[in-house]
Amino acid sequence: MNDGFDDDHDSSQGPGDTSSLGVELSAQQVEIHRNLKSIGPEIAAYYLDGIRILQNKDLETAASLLAHVAREIDGGLRDILSSDEVKRHIQSELTEAVLVKLGNYNELKDRKGHIASILSALNIDGVHLLSIDDSRVRLAIRWIKVAKDFVRFAHRHGVGKSPRRIEDFEGLWFEFESVLVDLVGHYLNLLDRLDRIRIAQPTPERREVLRNLLESEARRTYFFGSLESTNWLIPLKEDGWFDPVHNPYPQEDPGQPGTFRIPTWHAFEYITRISTHSKVDIDLLVDIVNSIINYTDDNGERIENNRTDLQIIKIIVTLPTDMIESQHIDFMGTALKSKWKSGLVDNEIGQTMLPKFLDEGKRELTLALLRIILEVRTVDGRICPIMDEPWLEDALKKHGQVIANLCGIEATQITLEQIRVIDREDPFAFNFMQLVESDISQLSVADYTELIVSFTSLLYQFAEPNNIKMTVKRLLNEPHTIIRRIGVNAINHHYDDLKDLFWNWEGNPLDEYELKPEMYQLIQTNSSNFDVDEMEQMLQWIESTQG
Repeated sequence: MNDGFDDDHDSSQGPGDTSSLGVELSAQQVEIHRNLKSIGPEIAAYYLDGIRILQNKDLETAASLLAHVAREIDGGLRDILSSDEVKRHIQSELTEAVLVKLGNYNELKDRKGHIASILSALNIDGVHLLSIDDSRVRLAIRWIKVAKDFVRFAHRHGVGKSPRRIEDFEGLWFEFESVLVDLVGHYLNLLDRLDRIRIAQPTPERREVLRNLLESEARRTYFFGSLESTNWLIPLKEDGWFDPVHNPYPQEDPGQPGTFRIPTWHAFEYITRISTHSKVDIDLLVDIVNSIINYTDDNGERIENNRTDLQIIKIIVTLPTDMIESQHIDFMGTALKSKWKSGLVDNEIGQTMLPKFLDEGKRELTLALLRIILEVRTVDGRICPIMDEPWLEDALKKHGQVIANLCGIEATQITLEQIRVIDREDPFAFNFMQLVESDISQLSVADYTELIVSFTSLLYQFAEPNNIKMTVKRLLNEPHTIIRRIGVNAINHHYDDLKDLFWNWEGNPLDEYELKPEMYQLIQTNSSNFDVDEMEQMLQWIESTQG
């Protein structure tokens, strides 16, 4: 069968090419075998051995052996495709009228369990069976009719009697094959099988079948993309679907060297989708996440897949903040540094993770995250933050004041260190700034240097003046001019509390040419509050400067 979806089956073996199987198969039998194999190698092996038994003329008990094989295939399919809960419900609805529609009432009345599992496998509700007449019902009738006779041939029919002849069972086998064509071929196609497994309980049989069905990437995409049940989480983890070794590497396009495709880890996306469900074990989520972020391959390298990185961060965002550890924050920095990173990672951190910490008043976590997103590195000779500037600017514009209120002056230790790094790398990096601006919203399209200075000034603006006097005094003695300008700006914002730092200036502050923009702003803003002595001092400074 080629349903346009199973793109990974082996089509190299045609109907006439069955020598490798050690048995001759018709085109129909090749199709049945191939489709059974996609469900599981064991059930396909039973079918192939059934063909061998059928073609072997030397087996005296061939009919009994073949009937046993048919029962195994029949039972295996019902175990995989039916649901115990649905089966019990349907069995309670198998009235005499329903059984009459399905066949001979006297033959079927004692086989309700078997019949219910067949109807469940075909997604037929017993109570509605009387009012419908579609292909599923017709297939159910054929399946029930042929399967009810397997037991008769499977067991001995008397010690003194000769074994049943294979010719007596052949017709039943061929009828069963016609059922299998519809069951695993045209009717129960691959999508239908996956849907049945997806909504059913994860029994060992279904888990084993899933391994075979999901060898195809297209089928993995479909199954995990539509899987919603949390009941599958633990079984899938136990079966290794979330092991970090399965995180796919970027793949180079053989037709375009240097161009890479980032594959999706479909199984892991399922975890992201159900991570907010109330029934999900949070400890299990953390265990899965930690195993991935701490994994390195045989070369000691992590697998850089930005799609997986984004899903990990989305899961971390859903965790209670008391379960978010430093390694999770560090991973966000790792993800931001990835060469494959997309803006979606930056956006998730800036617009979801950061607000979560702020909303819950998590000061230490906010500071840890702030240290990450403000980190800089050199790219092509240019110093830039690891978080792309548009996303960083957006985050600080939206949340800068809340950060200042929550983190206070401690946040300036982070921002000042980044400013010092930039100034050491490029002493001219801040020369273009005409005036230190504390209102980030007033910045148009700010680059990082302007943004970090403005944000630092904002932190001082909203700090308690009684707590920053000594800090601002140290800023004024910094070797980095831009930090001294930030210090003067801080005096301007808290003039009433910090003015003595200005009036007790060592030397003439008006001679501080590099501080001129902020000095003149301070004087202009506060000159109306100068007392007589301060006005006299100002005149002396002006005269000294003019001289």
